Amino acid sequence: MLAAAFISGMVGCGGGVSEEQMQQLNDLKAEVESLQSQVNAKQDEKSQLQKQIADKDAKIKQYLDDIAAVQKRCP
Repeated sequence: MLAAAFISGMVGCGGGVSEEQMQQLNDLKAEVESLQSQVNAKQDEKSQLQKQIADKDAKIKQYLDDIAAVQKRCP
């Protein structure tokens, strides 16, 4: 969408799009794709970390339940 606005803005000025402007546009597109890949990777990493936290929380809860059960049996 940004690219279309950029190109239409340049064409509207009557000068058309130069090779340098096309290269800049292509560079920006590549940068956006790279940044989106980084965002996706970080979101995947976040999901994995949240799963690890949930697993550890479940283990802690189980240990606490086990301790409580033992304490009830051995006053």
